[in-house]
Amino acid sequence: MKSFFLLLISLCLLGITSNAQQRIDPKGMNYVVAPKPNTIIYNDTVYKGSSQFKQLFYRTHNYELIELYQRHQSNKITGQIVGVAGTIATIFGISRLSSSNTDKGVGWALLGGGFATTLAGGYLTFMGQRNLQMAVTLFNQQNSKTALGMGVSNSQVGLVYKL
Repeated sequence: MKSFFLLLISLCLLGITSNAQQRIDPKGMNYVVAPKPNTIIYNDTVYKGSSQFKQLFYRTHNYELIELYQRHQSNKITGQIVGVAGTIATIFGISRLSSSNTDKGVGWALLGGGFATTLAGGYLTFMGQRNLQMAVTLFNQQNSKTALGMGVSNSQVGLVYKL
């Protein structure tokens, strides 16, 4: 009973320190982290899907952003294909192990290889999301409109910092 309360208290403390919401900067481009669908919010417009992302990034004529977008797309597509292939191999491996065959080596090979392939597909999908996040960060760095100015009047001199 004591361990149950200790576990409950630790879960409550963990919940208190976690953040449930992502900060949205109204002046920049924001990538909303979610497994499906990928979403970018920019100038009060929600962009979802590759066709809208392509339109958004190609409009900038910035080759770094376009390259990051293209790497995102290739990683995402490759990751999904590899993940599906790994899942199918895992299912065939399990069915081979469950059958009455005496040779279980092929089943174990399919199971292990399918699991590793599924992990590789997930990694590629994650790298695709990372590339999209890097594109958003690069866009925000290049398009930040911070200005520093100096104002002079008859009796005062002032410094103006505008975000």
